[in-house]
Amino acid sequence: MTQRPTFSSDRGLAGRLALSRLATRVSMMVERGWPLLLPLVIVASLFLSISWLGLFSRLPDMARIGLVAAFAIAALAALYPLRFFRLPGAGEIDRRIEAANQLLHSPVLVQTDRPSGRESSFSQALWREHQKRMAGKLDNLGADLPRTRVPERDPWGLRAVAALLLVTAFAFSFGPMGGRISDGFNAHGARDIVPPRIDAWVTPPAYT
Repeated sequence: MTQRPTFSSDRGLAGRLALSRLATRVSMMVERGWPLLLPLVIVASLFLSISWLGLFSRLPDMARIGLVAAFAIAALAALYPLRFFRLPGAGEIDRRIEAANQLLHSPVLVQTDRPSGRESSFSQALWREHQKRMAGKLDNLGADLPRTRVPERDPWGLRAVAALLLVTAFAFSFGPMGGRISDGFNAHGARDIVPPRIDAWVTPPAYT
């Protein structure tokens, strides 16, 4: 009679699977979410760059409002791809783990799967033995790195240009000609108002 796995080995296998599934889930979420989020990140970085370079404060009010409106429309359009984001399912995660670790005969899926057809004591014992043998292949599980395929979605490298411009604009903002993020929302009249100043001289009487 074949011995069943001990409780400690079952717990160790469950822990390895849980960690590998968590890491793979995060990897797949980044893989699916980052390409969809990238347009919004680029639009936001361009807005920050223009603000920090002080361009909003140099534009007439109508041009400034038009440019801010264009950024708002671009941001709303960049949000649209996010509706296609889909969380990875349990089966997808297990198949990704098996593919990343080059495991044959679906040893990860077997651990939570059930045999088809009518169940009997013999079929259950046979299935548990199969699960035990497949569990032996899961000693060294690893997670797969995300494959976002961003270069295919951004062949012109706009993300690199936006990142370089953002860093340059941030450094420029500390200079005397640098701008602020709020410049795009402030009218020239509000910025050009000089607080009133009153200079008064009082000549005291001679007897003082």
